[in-house]
Amino acid sequence: MRRRDETGAALVLAIAFMLAVGAIGASVVSLATTAAKGHADLVAIRDQQYAADAAVERAVVAVRQIGGGGPGMQPCGGPYGYALNGVAIRVDCTNAPSVTRSGYLQRNVVFTACVDTDEPCTDDSTIIRAQVNYEGTGPEPGQISTTWVQSWSVHR
Repeated sequence: MRRRDETGAALVLAIAFMLAVGAIGASVVSLATTAAKGHADLVAIRDQQYAADAAVERAVVAVRQIGGGGPGMQPCGGPYGYALNGVAIRVDCTNAPSVTRSGYLQRNVVFTACVDTDEPCTDDSTIIRAQVNYEGTGPEPGQISTTWVQSWSVHR
C-alpha cells in the first residue's frame, strides 16, 4: 500500500480558515458601521421630532393668550421660534375657524412645525402638523376655557 503525501495540507486548511474568519470579520465590521450610521440618523430625526413637539406645545400656549376676539379669530401671531435639543424649530400658525351645523363657532388654529430656515414651513419640510380648537366661554369673546387637540400628526 502506497502512503499518500499530505505535505502542505495544513497550510491549505490554515489559509481557508483565515479566509473564512476574514470574511466573517469584514461582515461584522460592515454591519456595525451601518448600524452606527443608522443610529446616528435616527437620533437626529428623533431630536427634530421631540423639539418640534415641544415647540408646537409652546406655540399652542402662546396662542391661547391672544386677546381681542381670541384664538382662531385674531391673528395667531408667529412665526414662533424655539431651539430645543440643539435644533432650531419654526412654528407657523394659521387660523381655520369654522361653524358647525348647529351654528357653534369653532376657533381652530393649525400649527405647522419645521426646522427653522427663515422660510415658512412647506409640506415637504413639515415635521409636525396639529389642529387645535380653542373653546371659548364666558362673557369676553376671547376668554378660552378649554383647548382641544383635534389632530396631531408627525410627517417625518
